[in-house]
Amino acid sequence: MRTTLAETLLAKIMDWNPQEIDHERPLLQAMANLKWNEYQQFSPGTRFLESLVKWLQQFETLEDKKIGYRLVKDHLIFISNDQMAHLVNILFSEKINPILIRKTASEKGISPYLITKILNDPLYNQNLRMSLFIGLSDGSRIDHFRRIAFLNNEQVVATYSVSDSKMVDMLKELQKEIPGSKFKTIFLIDDFTASGMSYCRSDGGGKLGKIFCDIFDSQKSFFSAIDHTKLEVHILFYIATTDALENIKQGVKILEQKYKFDLKCTVECLLQIDNSVKYKITSDSELMLFMEKYFDSNIIDEHYKEGKHDSPYLGFNESSLPIILNHNTPNNTVAILWMPVDKKYKGLFPRISRHRENKYEY
Repeated sequence: MRTTLAETLLAKIMDWNPQEIDHERPLLQAMANLKWNEYQQFSPGTRFLESLVKWLQQFETLEDKKIGYRLVKDHLIFISNDQMAHLVNILFSEKINPILIRKTASEKGISPYLITKILNDPLYNQNLRMSLFIGLSDGSRIDHFRRIAFLNNEQVVATYSVSDSKMVDMLKELQKEIPGSKFKTIFLIDDFTASGMSYCRSDGGGKLGKIFCDIFDSQKSFFSAIDHTKLEVHILFYIATTDALENIKQGVKILEQKYKFDLKCTVECLLQIDNSVKYKITSDSELMLFMEKYFDSNIIDEHYKEGKHDSPYLGFNESSLPIILNHNTPNNTVAILWMPVDKKYKGLFPRISRHRENKYEY
Protein backbone atom coordinates (compact mmCIF):
# COMPACT_ATOMS: atom_id res chain seq x y z
CA MET A 1 0.00 0.00 0.00
CA ARG A 2 2.78 2.43 0.93
CA THR A 3 4.61 1.66 -2.31
CA THR A 4 1.46 2.28 -4.36
CA LEU A 5 0.88 5.57 -2.57
CA ALA A 6 4.50 6.61 -3.14
CA GLU A 7 4.20 5.83 -6.85
CA THR A 8 0.99 7.88 -7.07
CA LEU A 9 2.58 10.83 -5.29
CA LEU A 10 5.68 10.58 -7.46
CA ALA A 11 3.62 10.73 -10.65
CA LYS A 12 1.81 13.79 -9.29
CA ILE A 13 5.02 15.54 -8.18
CA MET A 14 6.69 14.95 -11.54
CA ASP A 15 3.53 15.79 -13.50
CA TRP A 16 3.88 12.61 -15.56
CA ASN A 17 1.31 11.73 -18.20
CA PRO A 18 0.13 8.09 -18.50
CA GLN A 19 2.82 7.26 -21.07
CA GLU A 20 5.56 8.61 -18.81
CA ILE A 21 4.18 6.68 -15.84
CA ASP A 22 4.22 3.46 -17.88
CA HIS A 23 7.82 4.13 -18.87
CA GLU A 24 9.30 5.31 -15.57
CA ARG A 25 7.51 3.18 -12.98
CA PRO A 26 8.86 -0.25 -14.07
CA LEU A 27 12.42 1.13 -14.08
CA LEU A 28 12.09 2.56 -10.58
CA GLN A 29 10.42 -0.57 -9.24
CA ALA A 30 13.10 -2.81 -10.70
CA MET A 31 16.04 -0.76 -9.43
CA ALA A 32 14.46 -0.25 -6.01
CA ASN A 33 13.93 -3.99 -5.57
CA LEU A 34 17.30 -4.91 -7.02
CA LYS A 35 19.44 -2.43 -5.08
CA TRP A 36 18.16 0.86 -3.76
CA ASN A 37 15.81 -0.45 -1.05
CA GLU A 38 18.73 -2.05 0.78
CA TYR A 39 20.34 1.25 1.74
CA GLN A 40 21.01 0.83 5.46
CA GLN A 41 20.71 4.48 6.54
CA PHE A 42 17.09 4.97 5.55
CA SER A 43 15.02 5.73 8.65
CA PRO A 44 13.00 2.75 9.97
CA GLY A 45 10.14 1.83 7.67
CA THR A 46 11.42 3.95 4.79
CA ARG A 47 12.25 2.49 1.40
CA PHE A 48 13.63 4.08 -1.72
CA LEU A 49 10.40 5.30 -3.33
CA GLU A 50 9.23 7.00 -0.12
CA SER A 51 12.64 8.67 0.21
CA LEU A 52 12.54 9.76 -3.43
CA VAL A 53 9.12 11.39 -2.99
CA LYS A 54 10.27 13.35 0.09
CA TRP A 55 13.49 14.31 -1.64
CA LEU A 56 11.81 15.64 -4.77
CA GLN A 57 9.14 17.53 -2.80
CA GLN A 58 11.73 19.91 -1.34
CA PHE A 59 12.69 21.32 -4.76
CA GLU A 60 10.92 24.55 -5.64
CA THR A 61 9.97 24.13 -9.29
CA LEU A 62 8.94 21.31 -11.57
CA GLU A 63 12.07 21.95 -13.63
CA ASP A 64 14.24 21.48 -10.52
CA LYS A 65 12.42 18.26 -9.72
CA LYS A 66 13.12 16.98 -13.24
CA ILE A 67 16.82 17.84 -12.89
CA GLY A 68 16.98 16.02 -9.55
CA TYR A 69 15.25 13.01 -11.03
CA ARG A 70 17.69 13.04 -13.96
CA LEU A 71 20.61 13.04 -11.53
CA VAL A 72 19.29 9.82 -10.04
CA LYS A 73 18.25 8.15 -13.27
CA ASP A 74 21.28 9.03 -15.43
CA HIS A 75 24.17 9.26 -12.97
CA LEU A 76 23.56 7.25 -9.79
CA ILE A 77 26.01 4.40 -9.10
CA PHE A 78 24.76 2.19 -6.25
CA ILE A 79 27.09 -0.53 -4.97
CA SER A 80 24.91 -3.24 -3.45
CA ASN A 81 25.83 -5.70 -0.72
CA ASP A 82 25.96 -8.54 -3.24
CA GLN A 83 28.28 -6.58 -5.52
CA MET A 84 30.63 -5.75 -2.66
CA ALA A 85 30.55 -9.37 -1.47
CA HIS A 86 31.52 -10.47 -4.98
CA LEU A 87 34.54 -8.14 -4.92
CA VAL A 88 35.58 -9.59 -1.56
CA ASN A 89 35.21 -13.09 -2.99
CA ILE A 90 37.52 -12.44 -5.95
CA LEU A 91 40.18 -10.27 -4.29
CA PHE A 92 42.46 -13.19 -3.46
CA SER A 93 42.24 -14.86 -6.86
CA GLU A 94 42.41 -11.63 -8.91
CA LYS A 95 45.04 -9.63 -7.01
CA ILE A 96 46.74 -11.46 -4.15
CA ASN A 97 47.39 -14.89 -5.64
CA PRO A 98 49.12 -13.45 -8.76
CA ILE A 99 51.42 -11.43 -6.47
CA LEU A 100 52.36 -14.53 -4.48
CA ILE A 101 52.87 -16.54 -7.68
CA ARG A 102 55.20 -13.90 -9.13
CA LYS A 103 57.08 -13.65 -5.84
CA THR A 104 57.56 -17.42 -5.62
CA ALA A 105 58.58 -17.68 -9.27
CA SER A 106 61.18 -14.94 -8.79
CA GLU A 107 62.66 -16.66 -5.74
CA LYS A 108 62.71 -20.02 -7.54
CA GLY A 109 64.15 -18.52 -10.72
CA ILE A 110 61.41 -19.99 -12.91
CA SER A 111 58.74 -18.59 -15.22
CA PRO A 112 55.65 -17.16 -13.46
CA TYR A 113 53.55 -18.88 -16.13
CA LEU A 114 54.29 -22.30 -14.60
CA ILE A 115 51.36 -21.78 -12.30
CA THR A 116 50.58 -25.39 -11.35
CA LYS A 117 54.22 -26.08 -10.54
CA ILE A 118 54.42 -22.93 -8.42
CA LEU A 119 51.20 -23.60 -6.50
CA ASN A 120 52.42 -27.11 -5.66
CA ASP A 121 55.80 -25.87 -4.44
CA PRO A 122 56.30 -25.64 -0.64
CA LEU A 123 57.83 -22.19 -1.13
CA TYR A 124 54.48 -20.86 -2.36
CA ASN A 125 52.77 -22.03 0.84
CA GLN A 126 55.55 -20.47 2.89
CA ASN A 127 55.16 -17.16 1.09
CA LEU A 128 51.43 -17.28 1.69
CA ARG A 129 51.91 -18.01 5.40
CA MET A 130 54.52 -15.25 5.72
CA SER A 131 52.01 -12.73 4.40
CA LEU A 132 50.24 -10.38 6.79
CA PHE A 133 46.73 -9.13 5.93
CA ILE A 134 45.50 -5.92 7.55
CA GLY A 135 42.05 -4.36 7.22
CA LEU A 136 42.14 -0.56 7.02
CA SER A 137 38.52 -0.11 8.12
CA ASP A 138 35.36 -2.04 8.97
CA GLY A 139 34.48 -1.84 5.29
CA SER A 140 37.38 -4.13 4.39
CA ARG A 141 35.24 -7.12 5.42
CA ILE A 142 38.46 -8.77 6.51
CA ASP A 143 36.70 -11.68 8.29
CA HIS A 144 34.75 -12.54 5.15
CA PHE A 145 37.94 -12.24 3.11
CA ARG A 146 39.88 -14.49 5.52
CA ARG A 147 37.32 -17.28 5.20
CA ILE A 148 37.21 -17.05 1.42
CA ALA A 149 41.03 -17.16 1.16
CA PHE A 150 41.36 -19.93 3.82
CA LEU A 151 43.90 -17.89 5.76
CA ASN A 152 45.30 -18.60 9.20
CA ASN A 153 43.63 -16.39 11.79
CA GLU A 154 47.11 -15.51 13.10
CA GLN A 155 48.04 -13.65 9.93
CA VAL A 156 44.95 -11.45 9.68
CA VAL A 157 44.37 -8.20 11.58
CA ALA A 158 41.07 -6.31 11.54
CA THR A 159 42.55 -2.88 12.25
CA TYR A 160 45.56 -0.89 11.07
CA SER A 161 46.42 -0.05 14.70
CA VAL A 162 48.08 -3.31 15.76
CA SER A 163 49.05 -3.78 19.41
CA ASP A 164 52.52 -4.96 20.37
CA SER A 165 51.10 -8.02 22.15
CA LYS A 166 49.14 -9.02 19.03
CA MET A 167 52.25 -8.82 16.85
CA VAL A 168 54.28 -10.87 19.35
CA ASP A 169 51.61 -13.59 19.35
CA MET A 170 51.33 -13.61 15.55
CA LEU A 171 55.09 -13.89 15.10
CA LYS A 172 55.23 -16.71 17.64
CA GLU A 173 52.53 -18.66 15.76
CA LEU A 174 54.29 -18.06 12.45
CA GLN A 175 57.62 -19.37 13.77
CA LYS A 176 55.94 -22.50 15.09
CA GLU A 177 55.15 -23.38 11.49
CA ILE A 178 58.22 -21.89 9.80
CA PRO A 179 61.09 -21.65 12.33
CA GLY A 180 63.08 -18.42 12.20
CA SER A 181 60.70 -16.78 9.73
CA LYS A 182 59.14 -13.31 9.74
CA PHE A 183 56.40 -11.63 7.73
CA LYS A 184 57.77 -10.45 4.42
CA THR A 185 54.65 -9.42 2.51
CA ILE A 186 51.98 -7.08 3.87
CA PHE A 187 48.58 -6.66 2.23
CA LEU A 188 46.59 -3.59 3.31
CA ILE A 189 42.92 -3.97 2.36
CA ASP A 190 39.97 -1.56 2.30
CA ASP A 191 36.64 -1.23 0.55
CA PHE A 192 36.54 2.23 -1.03
CA THR A 193 38.55 5.39 -1.50
CA ALA A 194 37.49 8.47 -3.46
CA SER A 195 40.25 10.97 -2.66
CA GLY A 196 42.91 8.96 -0.81
CA MET A 197 43.30 11.77 1.72
CA SER A 198 42.53 9.65 4.80
CA TYR A 199 45.33 7.27 3.84
CA CYS A 200 48.14 9.68 3.01
CA ARG A 201 48.55 13.27 4.12
CA SER A 202 51.17 15.78 3.09
CA ASP A 203 52.65 15.71 6.61
CA GLY A 204 53.16 11.94 6.37
CA GLY A 205 50.13 11.14 8.51
CA GLY A 206 47.00 9.16 7.72
CA LYS A 207 46.33 5.43 7.95
CA LEU A 208 49.34 4.49 5.85
CA GLY A 209 51.55 6.88 7.78
CA LYS A 210 50.60 5.06 10.99
CA ILE A 211 51.34 1.66 9.50
CA PHE A 212 54.67 2.64 7.96
CA CYS A 213 55.66 4.24 11.26
CA ASP A 214 55.04 0.89 12.99
CA ILE A 215 56.90 -1.03 10.29
CA PHE A 216 60.06 1.09 10.52
CA ASP A 217 60.05 2.04 14.22
CA SER A 218 62.61 -0.26 15.84
CA GLN A 219 60.94 0.28 19.22
CA LYS A 220 57.75 -1.42 18.02
CA SER A 221 57.03 -5.16 18.09
CA PHE A 222 55.73 -4.68 14.55
CA PHE A 223 59.30 -3.88 13.48
CA SER A 224 60.75 -7.10 14.89
CA ALA A 225 58.04 -9.21 13.20
CA ILE A 226 58.92 -7.98 9.70
CA ASP A 227 61.66 -9.18 7.35
CA HIS A 228 62.72 -5.77 6.04
CA THR A 229 65.24 -7.18 3.56
CA LYS A 230 62.48 -8.85 1.50
CA LEU A 231 59.52 -6.66 2.43
CA GLU A 232 56.72 -5.94 -0.02
CA VAL A 233 53.65 -3.85 0.77
CA HIS A 234 50.55 -4.11 -1.43
CA ILE A 235 47.66 -1.69 -0.86
CA LEU A 236 44.42 -3.10 -2.25
CA PHE A 237 40.94 -1.60 -2.54
CA TYR A 238 37.73 -3.19 -3.72
CA ILE A 239 36.68 0.12 -5.31
CA ALA A 240 38.74 3.27 -5.90
CA THR A 241 38.76 6.34 -8.09
CA THR A 242 41.61 7.04 -10.48
CA ASP A 243 42.44 10.21 -8.55
CA ALA A 244 42.60 8.40 -5.22
CA LEU A 245 44.98 5.73 -6.52
CA GLU A 246 47.31 8.39 -7.90
CA ASN A 247 47.15 10.43 -4.67
CA ILE A 248 48.02 7.39 -2.58
CA LYS A 249 50.93 6.50 -4.85
CA GLN A 250 52.27 10.02 -4.40
CA GLY A 251 51.69 9.73 -0.66
CA VAL A 252 53.72 6.53 -0.52
CA LYS A 253 56.62 8.37 -2.16
CA ILE A 254 56.45 10.97 0.63
CA LEU A 255 56.56 8.18 3.21
CA GLU A 256 59.52 6.60 1.42
CA GLN A 257 61.41 9.87 1.79
CA LYS A 258 60.34 10.33 5.41
CA TYR A 259 61.41 6.88 6.57
CA LYS A 260 64.21 6.48 4.01
CA PHE A 261 63.15 3.01 2.95
CA ASP A 262 63.31 1.27 -0.40
CA LEU A 263 60.73 -1.45 -0.88
CA LYS A 264 58.25 -2.68 -3.41
CA CYS A 265 54.91 -0.98 -2.74
CA THR A 266 51.93 -1.21 -5.09
CA VAL A 267 48.49 0.44 -5.02
CA GLU A 268 45.67 -1.33 -6.88
CA CYS A 269 41.93 -1.91 -6.87
CA LEU A 270 39.42 -4.34 -8.34
CA LEU A 271 36.89 -1.80 -9.61
CA GLN A 272 38.32 1.53 -10.75
CA ILE A 273 36.06 4.57 -11.12
CA ASP A 274 37.63 6.75 -13.79
CA ASN A 275 37.30 10.50 -14.16
CA SER A 276 34.61 10.24 -16.83
CA VAL A 277 32.08 9.64 -14.04
CA LYS A 278 32.66 13.01 -12.41
CA TYR A 279 33.14 14.84 -15.73
CA LYS A 280 29.63 13.82 -16.78
CA ILE A 281 28.39 15.74 -13.75
CA THR A 282 30.69 18.77 -13.82
CA SER A 283 30.16 19.29 -17.57
CA ASP A 284 26.39 19.53 -17.07
CA SER A 285 25.83 23.25 -16.34
CA GLU A 286 22.15 22.75 -15.55
CA LEU A 287 22.94 20.08 -12.99
CA MET A 288 25.75 22.16 -11.45
CA LEU A 289 23.41 25.11 -10.87
CA PHE A 290 20.83 22.77 -9.35
CA MET A 291 23.32 21.28 -6.87
CA GLU A 292 24.61 24.70 -5.90
CA LYS A 293 21.08 26.00 -5.36
CA TYR A 294 20.09 23.13 -3.06
CA PHE A 295 23.11 23.08 -0.79
CA ASP A 296 23.30 23.67 2.96
CA SER A 297 26.64 25.17 3.94
CA ASN A 298 26.13 23.91 7.51
CA ILE A 299 27.61 20.58 6.47
CA ILE A 300 31.00 22.27 6.04
CA ASP A 301 33.05 21.55 9.16
CA GLU A 302 36.76 21.37 9.95
CA HIS A 303 37.04 17.92 8.40
CA TYR A 304 35.28 19.03 5.22
CA LYS A 305 37.69 21.93 4.90
CA GLU A 306 40.66 19.56 4.77
CA GLY A 307 39.82 19.04 1.10
CA LYS A 308 39.08 21.48 -1.71
CA HIS A 309 35.85 23.33 -0.96
CA ASP A 310 35.43 26.22 -3.38
CA SER A 311 32.43 24.28 -4.71
CA PRO A 312 31.45 22.29 -1.60
CA TYR A 313 28.19 21.06 -3.13
CA LEU A 314 30.36 18.69 -5.22
CA GLY A 315 31.18 16.68 -2.11
CA PHE A 316 34.33 16.38 -0.05
CA ASN A 317 37.40 17.54 -1.97
CA GLU A 318 35.04 18.42 -4.84
CA SER A 319 35.10 14.76 -5.89
CA SER A 320 31.81 15.11 -7.84
CA LEU A 321 30.84 11.47 -7.44
CA PRO A 322 27.35 9.95 -7.77
CA ILE A 323 28.31 6.85 -5.74
CA ILE A 324 26.21 5.26 -3.00
CA LEU A 325 27.48 2.32 -0.96
CA ASN A 326 24.73 0.15 0.49
CA HIS A 327 25.85 0.72 4.10
CA ASN A 328 26.48 4.49 3.84
CA THR A 329 27.09 7.29 1.36
CA PRO A 330 30.66 8.64 1.00
CA ASN A 331 30.90 12.38 1.63
CA ASN A 332 32.81 12.53 -1.67
CA THR A 333 29.44 12.05 -3.37
CA VAL A 334 27.63 15.22 -4.47
CA ALA A 335 26.03 16.68 -1.36
CA ILE A 336 22.42 16.76 -2.51
CA LEU A 337 22.41 12.95 -2.50
CA TRP A 338 23.58 12.54 1.12
CA MET A 339 22.87 15.62 3.27
CA PRO A 340 21.34 14.53 6.64
CA VAL A 341 17.76 15.26 7.62
CA ASP A 342 18.66 18.00 10.11
CA LYS A 343 19.88 20.25 7.27
CA LYS A 344 17.86 22.69 5.19
CA TYR A 345 17.93 20.31 2.23
CA LYS A 346 17.84 16.56 2.80
CA GLY A 347 19.68 13.90 0.87
CA LEU A 348 18.05 11.06 -1.01
CA PHE A 349 20.45 8.65 0.70
CA PRO A 350 21.17 10.40 4.04
CA ARG A 351 24.65 9.77 5.39
CA ILE A 352 25.95 8.95 8.85
CA SER A 353 29.17 10.88 9.37
CA ARG A 354 32.28 9.38 10.98
CA HIS A 355 32.84 12.79 12.58
CA ARG A 356 29.90 13.76 14.77
CA GLU A 357 29.49 15.37 18.14
CA ASN A 358 27.41 13.05 20.34
CA LYS A 359 24.63 12.72 17.80
CA TYR A 360 23.61 10.57 14.89
CA GLU A 361 22.70 11.73 11.43
CA TYR A 362 19.93 9.77 9.74
